[in-house]
Amino acid sequence: MKIELIPVIELGYNNQGIEVPEKYPYWKNQDVWHEYRNNSLKKVGFKDKLEPYLKGSPFYEPKKITDNNLKKIVIDHSEEFKKGEYDREQASCLFGGYVLKVNGENKYYPQCCGDLSNIIYWEKISQKKNSYYAGHPAPVYKFWLNKVIFTFIVDEYDEHFEPTPPETKLKIDLGELRNAVVNAKIELKTLSKRLIKINQEMNLEIDRIDDLLIWKNPNHE
Repeated sequence: MKIELIPVIELGYNNQGIEVPEKYPYWKNQDVWHEYRNNSLKKVGFKDKLEPYLKGSPFYEPKKITDNNLKKIVIDHSEEFKKGEYDREQASCLFGGYVLKVNGENKYYPQCCGDLSNIIYWEKISQKKNSYYAGHPAPVYKFWLNKVIFTFIVDEYDEHFEPTPPETKLKIDLGELRNAVVNAKIELKTLSKRLIKINQEMNLEIDRIDDLLIWKNPNHE
């Protein structure tokens, strides 16, 4: 069993005066949503092409985002913080999270309000510890021997998972999940270096910018 946690950044940039597709959900109408998101991103000033992790989705892998585009993401995301509209404790990390991939198949995507700091959620679970996920909806999970079993079920009137997980129950080997966390953190450390460089080049003067936008924890390893 090969387990991967793919870091992705969610780019919203909606409400740009571009007609929103009437066909839902986006993962079943990928072409129209892909065009809509591309047009929205172009209108707000992204210089380089952006390819989503899943066609039509708002999720983009940091390692595939050019420096020009990453600079815009950082500046836009930190604008209100730099203006002093909220303090550091209230600031959000870059929105998105982690795609859970098993044997080459995408099983679970970040949900509403997820962000890159959610790596701690996956890390704690891989260590067989209870963990709180800030996004919603969230899977129910339980430990069994050296595995964790996720259940992706919600009540009829509750918020639904997007995209819909391909199965309602998923059994994951904890050792493989720990490896996936290690590999994801390697990517995050590369992103950290890029953010620090942008902070210096753009004279943003944001203290510990990588902690602010990724880790939410100055003691991360």
